[in-house]
Amino acid sequence: MSLQNEYEQVAVVMNKYYEAQKLGDAEILKPYCHKNAIMHGDTGEVLLEGSFENLYKYINSTGGQPNIKMRMDITTLSGTVANVQCLQDSEDGRKYIILFQLWKDGEWKIMSKIFHQYSP
Repeated sequence: MSLQNEYEQVAVVMNKYYEAQKLGDAEILKPYCHKNAIMHGDTGEVLLEGSFENLYKYINSTGGQPNIKMRMDITTLSGTVANVQCLQDSEDGRKYIILFQLWKDGEWKIMSKIFHQYSP
């Protein structure tokens, strides 16, 4: 497979993250995440950490964010690993920098998410 095709496949995965956030439906994202995916993040008030089940609950609790803004850049893609940086502006005014790590074992899956939330 060409490198261009690999970039396109990673972009598909990350667009599912955006779609899930926009619609408030974690089921859209689940097939694109590794079963053991983890996240860590600083909300300014508390450190969130653990499995992606926490992320899925959060996405579903929002009811969707139709006006959410995201810029995603694939910063590294080499062999079976990829890194993606995401700048996110949520509808409630919160801003984030999010770093994703993806791994390819037949298909690309999100393995981890680490983020920092800026005050609104």
